[in-house]
Amino acid sequence: MVALSFPIASVIIIGGYFFFMIGKSERAWSTIQNAGLGYVLIQVMPLLLNILKEVGGQSNEFLLLYM
Repeated sequence: MVALSFPIASVIIIGGYFFFMIGKSERAWSTIQNAGLGYVLIQVMPLLLNILKEVGGQSNEFLLLYM
């Protein structure tokens, strides 16, 4: 998923540039912003999932130690 995010975001951004060419600049900016945000979120998601996994593992160890 992470490896595919850059090519997909690039194609969507190019589509946004076409909106500029036909005079729909508001739609173009919206498309480019959404593609950029999607790319960043997909790149950060593995980090967030690892953090959640670590926190979940620690809470399980804590419960086992103190029960």
